[in-house]
Amino acid sequence: MKTVRQGEYRLIRVDGTETLISERPTSAKIKIEIDAEWLDTVNIDHENDQIMVVDDTGMIDGKPINRKATLLYRQICIPGSNGTIHGDVAIVNDKDFG
Repeated sequence: MKTVRQGEYRLIRVDGTETLISERPTSAKIKIEIDAEWLDTVNIDHENDQIMVVDDTGMIDGKPINRKATLLYRQICIPGSNGTIHGDVAIVNDKDFG
């Protein structure tokens, strides 16, 4: 996984494309970027303070599965978990919100 530094964030779209944004992430910016009203977070790398910001209602709203984000999520889940991430996501450095 590519680590993001403080003051930047990476978008992972449902089509698999990734874009590095070189500006400090905010909740408002991320909501716009991933088209979400409500956000939730998943800590995906404790050592490097990386969190994945997801659309909290992506599955309920019928957004497609984000395969790359789902793989990242499953790497930190209980073995055998079959949870999925729906919609675009942002990978951010948790220190930007701390």
